Formats: sequence, C-alpha cells, structure tokens
Amino acid sequence: MSMVLLDPRPPEPHAGDGPAPRLHTLDGAVIALVHNGKTHGRELMTYVVDDLRERWAIADVLHVGPPSPGYGGHPDDAKPIAEEAMAAISAVGD
Repeated sequence: MSMVLLDPRPPEPHAGDGPAPRLHTLDGAVIALVHNGKTHGRELMTYVVDDLRERWAIADVLHVGPPSPGYGGHPDDAKPIAEEAMAAISAVGD
C-alpha cells in the first residue's frame, strides 16, 4: 500500500513576487472579472463593470468563472486572463 502526502501550505514566495504595479487608468483596458460560480457571482460582477464603465472607457470585459462552485479549477482556466487582461477583479462569496 502506498500513500501520497499533500502539503496544503502555499509555496515559498520567489524573489520579485508581489502585487503588480497599479494601473494609472483603465481607459482602453481589458478587464477580467473573476467570480467563484456562486449563484449571484456573475450578476455582482456585472454591476461592478457597469460602475467602472461610468468612469473609464474600458475596451473589453472577460467573464471568468467555474461551471459550478465546487469546481477546483485547472491552470488553463487562467490563460485568458494572463494573455488578454490588463487587470482582474475577483469576487469571492455570494
């Protein structure tokens, strides 16, 4: 019998890890709105983008979220954000 032990702690940070620099404007930006799949997550993010569009000329919005709240995710799920978005906003909860 073999056993696999998983360490739930996050990895040690690498040099240079940290928050990305703050954008000076959202004009022309592609924004990723990331929700957790809860009942009203996408609806909440729609209100957020409506508010942002009153202030800035946002070029496009990517809605990113799981098919259900229990979905654990896959690294490929982050590709649209990494390749297209200049900023991301996450909604966690319901």
